[in-house]
Amino acid sequence: MTIHQTKRNTLILIIIVLALSWIVTYLSLAYQLKNSIDEQFQRMSASTATLFRLNLEHDRKTLDFELDRVVKAKNLPEAIANHDYEQIKSIVSPYYQQIKVTQSAVKILTFRSTEGVTLFRAHKPEFFGDTLNKKRKLIVDTNRLQRSFTGFEVGKLEMTYRVTKPIFYRNKYVGNVEIGMTPTDFIKNLSSIFKIDIGIAIDESLSSIMLSREMTPIGDKYLLIDANDNLKMHFSNQHDENSELYKVNMSIALENHISQKLGFLVVGYDISGIVKKDRAFMYRLFFIVGFMMFVLAFVLQQGFGRVLKCFTKQVYTDHLTGLKNLHALNDLLSSKQTHLLILSNIKEFSLINELYGVEIGDKILIQVAELFESFAKEHDCIAYRVSSDEFVLLKQEDIFDGDEYIGFINKLYSDINNLKILVDGVDELISVELYSGLAFNNLHPLEDAQMALKKAKSQLLPYLMYSQQVDTKQYSHIVMQAKRKIKYALENKNVIPFFQQITDADGKTIKYEALVRIVEYDNGKQTIMTPDMFLDISIKSGLYIKISQEMLEQSLAFFLEREEKVSVNFLPSDFFNSSIMATFMDCVKEFDSPERIVVEITEQDGVEDFDRLTAVVDKLRKLGVLIAIDDFGSGYANYAHILKIRPDYLKIDGSLVQNILTDLESQILVKSIVSFAQELNITTVAEYVENEDIFELLKEYGVDEYQGYYFGRPADLING
Repeated sequence: MTIHQTKRNTLILIIIVLALSWIVTYLSLAYQLKNSIDEQFQRMSASTATLFRLNLEHDRKTLDFELDRVVKAKNLPEAIANHDYEQIKSIVSPYYQQIKVTQSAVKILTFRSTEGVTLFRAHKPEFFGDTLNKKRKLIVDTNRLQRSFTGFEVGKLEMTYRVTKPIFYRNKYVGNVEIGMTPTDFIKNLSSIFKIDIGIAIDESLSSIMLSREMTPIGDKYLLIDANDNLKMHFSNQHDENSELYKVNMSIALENHISQKLGFLVVGYDISGIVKKDRAFMYRLFFIVGFMMFVLAFVLQQGFGRVLKCFTKQVYTDHLTGLKNLHALNDLLSSKQTHLLILSNIKEFSLINELYGVEIGDKILIQVAELFESFAKEHDCIAYRVSSDEFVLLKQEDIFDGDEYIGFINKLYSDINNLKILVDGVDELISVELYSGLAFNNLHPLEDAQMALKKAKSQLLPYLMYSQQVDTKQYSHIVMQAKRKIKYALENKNVIPFFQQITDADGKTIKYEALVRIVEYDNGKQTIMTPDMFLDISIKSGLYIKISQEMLEQSLAFFLEREEKVSVNFLPSDFFNSSIMATFMDCVKEFDSPERIVVEITEQDGVEDFDRLTAVVDKLRKLGVLIAIDDFGSGYANYAHILKIRPDYLKIDGSLVQNILTDLESQILVKSIVSFAQELNITTVAEYVENEDIFELLKEYGVDEYQGYYFGRPADLING
């Protein structure tokens, strides 16, 4: 074989290898492009869902606030009770006009009687008196349970978001008010942030409710309403050739007041801009790679390493500052490792550019970048410049320590504050400040940090943490679920007192103990949460005070006009909480005979300042209320404390009563407690009386009052 033939064969081999490599590169880049587009779509969908929920919650609170204002209007409850149309109209109309000024999306404000008869429509005052609303589950439940509800509802013309509130006159339920708005307001906000189309899909079974609306079928079960031509075209299969440029998310459920899904939000994304940008980047990268392949063919042995290094630097380096760029950051984040990410933005950098010019602005960016690079090396991080005036510090972390990150971010801010920039041509030293958003996770930390940064700016905070340490243990999951349930219960008036009767020796009910419960509704099913499922978590999460106030207000209001006594529970620490005590004092003032209120001091880990507790108890006794010591025979409630407090009641510890039939020590202790109480003229109460044998034995010992399943379980007396 001649030299010429050898060269020719080698050239052919090189061309074949290059062609195959080019094809493989193109297919790989096309695959990566598709994955990148899908990932960006998923991130946009998640962000849309988050913003939708935030806006929905904001509107719910706003509507609830507006209803409170209307319901509290002078003479309105009396007018509702009297079915006085003209009086209702004169009171409500000014309020409705004010609401329309600030909440243009509100289209419904209706007052109804207890029978479901429409008394007044602020939005259509000429129509009144119909009883069609008797059939509506939302109104039926509001009348039946006499409490507020919120949720979406399909009407004759559109789907609306409704909030109801009961109306009471002289402590008697006389009717309800309902306010409604179209989803347009919070949907419009989404449309202003993303380039999207939005419609609403309803369950096909609800279509008969709506009158002459244009509807587009979505699958076998749902119908599309309130949608523009893009969405209609997509579901009419006329979008096939451009399907990759238009994607639809249908994951945002629209639920009624009992958590039943009526439909969902249909969000269409025009991602043509993203696709165009990613394709342009792919083609540029593809041709660069192709060019480099040809270069590598000639310098394969000597220049391969040098050329690859140069290429990598060009793609992953910010040319102004020398820091790694956004492409490098995204590549590292794709590893799905857990990172602490700090996204920092220079405050009012655009003003610096306007005042000093872009050239001076670039010099400032270079010096800020040098500080970030130095800080990153000192703290084992990687520094990036991801946009004009945004920098990122990234640190791989498996466990996140909140206290440590505070010191970490404060050190960064201290270094920035000490940075005085001297630029040629500028007579003064220039200083800069930062806003920062922090995130810690392995999924999308950059997007989370961007949201935290935006919120920090809006609240004028130097920095804000988006998420807490990720805890995969089951207990943490239970705690987070419980916190959400507690918050939801407080916001929706689902913290409810259950009452258990207390009898005398003849079995006559003379008193009730108020016991806290949380009522949950899931798809129309009611479940009851007992204190052991939420009380400890509520104390640690700062929700306990609100729960206590709800219990006091509801329990004492219910017994205001009854003859029996009512017993309410206090932890020792409650007596030192000004909010709880203020609520209690306000409730006591409503009672003509405060001696019908019994304050039970329940068990806690201990009382650090017993003298202070005694002083508070003395003040309560002066108000006329009675004092009870719960769980006597265990914990802090010892005989010395009883002698000092001198309570009206001693509630014998339930563990002694449960075992009294078989345990000799329990019998001795109970007899001792009864004898001790009789000497001091203190009434004894036995808890956990679960059968007749225990009841008869305790009567022999001289116990005064009895409580337990033998006489009745705790029940919701307020709502029946």
